[in-house]
Amino acid sequence: MRSFVIGLAGFLSILAIVFAIYTVSSSNSSKVSGNSFSSTTLSNPTLKPANVPSKISVCKESLNYASNGSPSPIQCNDGALNILAWDALATQEPTVMTLGYAPSQSQVTTAICKDANVADLDSSPQISAPLEETAYQLASLYYGWHFILNVPSIISAC
Repeated sequence: MRSFVIGLAGFLSILAIVFAIYTVSSSNSSKVSGNSFSSTTLSNPTLKPANVPSKISVCKESLNYASNGSPSPIQCNDGALNILAWDALATQEPTVMTLGYAPSQSQVTTAICKDANVADLDSSPQISAPLEETAYQLASLYYGWHFILNVPSIISAC
């Protein structure tokens, strides 16, 4: 009888561990609805205005804003893209955040100039150089670009 009780206790312990693992993995695989989600880190969502999924995971970390309006941090401690920073810049509708996985440096430069110099048809204001630089950094992370551009120099040459 004693070995039966010990065996039952072991079985119940294993069952409890399996249930705990299942519960945690179920909550971490929550679906994205728009740009909000319930877990801390989520892999490869498609965030507006992008038309393709992110190359890196995204996370949600509270933002601070610099005096120039730039949100930070753009990445969380685990290296994931901070979805709150992406969303904050996406409201400015920067073209650089729509370019996809493999634009040329020339296409990125053209988008930066367009963003910095041209107001949208809906009368939204130009994007400041610091905000454009942050938008470029976010897009670079999101799409996995491997070139580095000097955004302020590009803007002053536009």
